[in-house]
Amino acid sequence: MTYDAAKSWGKLYTPNSDIAYPAEGVIRIFKGSFPDLKMPPAKPGDKILDVGCGDGRHLALFQALGLDSSGVEITDEISATLKANMDRLGIGADIRTGHAGQLPYESNTFDYLLTWNSCYYMSYSGMKFEEHVAEMARVIKPGGWIVCSVPKKTSFIFDKSTAMDDPAYRVIGDDYFGSRNGEIMRCMSDRNDMVRSFDPHFKNFCHADLDMEWFGLPYHWHVFCAEKKA
Repeated sequence: MTYDAAKSWGKLYTPNSDIAYPAEGVIRIFKGSFPDLKMPPAKPGDKILDVGCGDGRHLALFQALGLDSSGVEITDEISATLKANMDRLGIGADIRTGHAGQLPYESNTFDYLLTWNSCYYMSYSGMKFEEHVAEMARVIKPGGWIVCSVPKKTSFIFDKSTAMDDPAYRVIGDDYFGSRNGEIMRCMSDRNDMVRSFDPHFKNFCHADLDMEWFGLPYHWHVFCAEKKA
């Protein structure tokens, strides 16, 4: 099965389309206070990058928090549509074309980087997830923070997926929403696997879990925040 990410995702983001509400988990992380969340609160003027920003739903939240926001999407067409939609809604953000394995920003630029349901897509950059981690770390300032969510192996996304020669990667076979079939994804075997993947560049991990049985779909996600090593 040949997967065309540009075609699959491009049809979802159209001119003048509405944007979704921010993910509840992202709202809780950036506006909440929890005993095991050690990430310092973002301050007005802090710089944040949303990797795989989709329809811009988190950019609106970041603007409300006074953050200097940037976002990347995978094609020039999606990026241009997103920029036009953000301008129409009065949401200021630096929108560029890129992905987790190739970010069009200088090193040590951002105080925070959000990769919410995005960094584990591999079709644009081959089979080396460690390169995604290194690239995201590159653009974060030393002492800055990554905020990340990745699906657990029990998530509906991996239902009927098939392992590649390296079982850490799976080909999506039966995506309920029809946008991922044929995509290659990094599949974390457990929390320890996830930490090992990010540990070369990050420390002070703060963990959460999303485990919902949502009307027949298992929404199971690892969530973490971690500080970039100096």
